[in-house]
Amino acid sequence: MKSMGEVIGTNPLWQKLQERAKQAETELYRHELIQHLLEQYPDAKFDLSDLYEFRDTNKHCKSCTGLEGCQNFFPGHRKTVIEDGGHLTMPYAPCDYQKSHDYQRKIKTLIKSQFVPQHIMNTTFQTLEKDAHRIDAIKAAMAFCLSFERGKTTRGLYIYGQFGVGKSAIAGAMAQELAKRGVDVLMVYVPDYLMEIKGSIETGGMEQKLEALKKVSVLILDDIGAEAITAWTRDEVLGPILQSRMEKLPTVYTSNLTLEELGRHFANAKNEREPNYRSAARVMERIEPFVEYCEVKGRNRRRDQKQASS
Repeated sequence: MKSMGEVIGTNPLWQKLQERAKQAETELYRHELIQHLLEQYPDAKFDLSDLYEFRDTNKHCKSCTGLEGCQNFFPGHRKTVIEDGGHLTMPYAPCDYQKSHDYQRKIKTLIKSQFVPQHIMNTTFQTLEKDAHRIDAIKAAMAFCLSFERGKTTRGLYIYGQFGVGKSAIAGAMAQELAKRGVDVLMVYVPDYLMEIKGSIETGGMEQKLEALKKVSVLILDDIGAEAITAWTRDEVLGPILQSRMEKLPTVYTSNLTLEELGRHFANAKNEREPNYRSAARVMERIEPFVEYCEVKGRNRRRDQKQASS
């Protein structure tokens, strides 16, 4: 009398399942992601189920366009390899999109002044009006987003022009595009941010608010030059933030002032008796060499919208 194992082993259906399993395993080891993994860790003994999940989750990530379309069972996460003291583990880890999402959520609880008008934050390059007066600035902004690489991109943009020409809208479109690409980006309205920093001296959390701007991959300082500058905000807030970022992390600025005018603005702190050109120059040395200048011209769109609604 045959044992249960012998009966199952000769069952055609079981044999077919076994063949399919072997074929799937063969295809698994032929996959470029697995071959690359095994080349990195030739002596490792990975669990077969972990290898399947590693292949599938990382394969999905290659064609992913954002968290909303994530195909992984654990959205925003993929299998990765962690080596600790010679011991290998294969846990789920957040992808760049998830990291960006988590970072943005953390920042929202930390810095209130990042809340620029909603219509600015909702602007995309597709919805921007691309007229001749600002097409060059839009192209530069798009090129920045498309070419951005963590650890490699260090130069930002200085987007300047008269009131209402759409500088902040271009910056908002940059924030949207970078966030879609999984880049942690922070856009703050400078006058409100500096007031918030001043208020946090008494309430606490000032260092955290400064660190957030020092470390974010792309920082957008909206309407710099519109703030009531003091020696303290210039030398103890803006200066250290820009010092920490220069040559490492790109900063994007929008302003109504040219760079020369911005320098004069920094020199004339309201609590100093005489213009302090040396301190102003120190801050400008952390801006000028690290940006591409983009002038935006054209009509005052803000005024046009106001007239149209009245």
